[in-house]
Amino acid sequence: MRKITALVLFVLLCLAAIPAFAQTETPSPDQPTITPESTAEISTSITNMNPLNLVGSDDVTFVRFANTVIDVPSVGLYVQELGDKGMIKDLSFGQVTNEMLLPAGNYNVVAHTAGSGSEGKVLTTMKWNFQQDTSWLVTLIGLRSKASLQLEPINLLRNDIADDMSRVRVVNLVAGAPALTVSTSTGDDFGHSLGWSDVFDADMKPGMYNLTVISKDGKALTDSAVEVGGGVLVTVLLVGSVDDSQPLQLVTFNSSAYISRIKFVNNGKTPIQIFVRPGGVELVKSLAVGETSEWVTVPSGSVTFVSYAPSTGPMGQELGSWIGVVQPFRDVTIGFAGNIADANVPDFSPALSEMNAAG
Repeated sequence: MRKITALVLFVLLCLAAIPAFAQTETPSPDQPTITPESTAEISTSITNMNPLNLVGSDDVTFVRFANTVIDVPSVGLYVQELGDKGMIKDLSFGQVTNEMLLPAGNYNVVAHTAGSGSEGKVLTTMKWNFQQDTSWLVTLIGLRSKASLQLEPINLLRNDIADDMSRVRVVNLVAGAPALTVSTSTGDDFGHSLGWSDVFDADMKPGMYNLTVISKDGKALTDSAVEVGGGVLVTVLLVGSVDDSQPLQLVTFNSSAYISRIKFVNNGKTPIQIFVRPGGVELVKSLAVGETSEWVTVPSGSVTFVSYAPSTGPMGQELGSWIGVVQPFRDVTIGFAGNIADANVPDFSPALSEMNAAG
C-alpha cells in the first residue's frame, strides 16, 4: 500500500523471472467495465489509438484517461502540446478510454468543462514526463464541491507477468471516505485499509474473484465479481461514494503484458539453432540456410539471441549473437549470417490494432 503520486516509478518496460515463451499472438485487452451496473456508459472517447500516426521506430508511451469524480458528470481532457489530436471532448463519470499512443515526453494535461474545447473553463492541470515505453492511466480525481480536483498519473506496471499469473492493481479513488478494505470470502487480500489514492498490488492466479468492499466499521458496501486472466495487468478502480449520493462501483480494465514478436532469418552457410538469454530458452530448433522462422513471442526488454549448430544448444559452440532491447508490441526481424546478426527497423505488432479495434 502506498500513495500513488509520490511513489510512481518509471520502472518499465517492464519486464525477474522470465515467463514462458510462446508462439502465440498477444491477447487484446478487455474493454473497461463497471460492476455493479451503473448509468455510466463504458466506451472510449478516443476512436483512433494512434492519432499522430507514430511508427514502430518512434519512442512512445501508452496512455489511458479516466473520469472518477462523482460531482463532475462529464469532463474534457486536453493534451496541450498535441493540439486537436490530443483532445478528449467528453468523458463521463466512470469512463476509461482505450490506450492512446503518444510520443514520449513532457506534457501539460488540462481538464476543462466538457464540450468547451481547449479554450473552455479550466478545472485543473497536470504536467508529467511520460517516459519511453511506460504505461499510464491519467484520471481526474477528488471532489469539485471540496475544491480538491486534480489529475493523477497512475503507473500501469506491465513487465514480468507470467502467462499463468495475473497482476492486480487496486486503487481507492473514493474521495472523502474512510479507509476501505477489499477482500474475498476465501480470504484473498486485495487491499487492507486503503485510504484515498492508495494503491495495492498483488500477483494472483487466474480465475473469478468475488470482491467485497468493506468500510472501516466493518460494513460491506458492495460485492462484485471480477475475472482475472493470465498474462495481464488487471486494474481495479474503486469509485463513487460510501453514502447514497453515488453507488460505490468497481471500474476494471485489462492491459496485456509487454511482449515483442521476433522472426529470424538464416543468412549464413549452415543450419542454426536459436536460444534466448536470460533463461536459456530454445526459440528455434533448426533453421535451414535461407529460411525464415515463424514469429515467436518474448517478453519485451533487454535480450540476447544466440545461434548454435542444431542439437548442440548452450553446451555447444556459440556461432553468433544479437544483443539489444526489444520494445513493447513491436515486430522485429533478426538476420543471422555466421557470427554477425542484425535487426531491421521494428514495426508495431498487430496486437496494437487489436487493442484499437476493441474500442
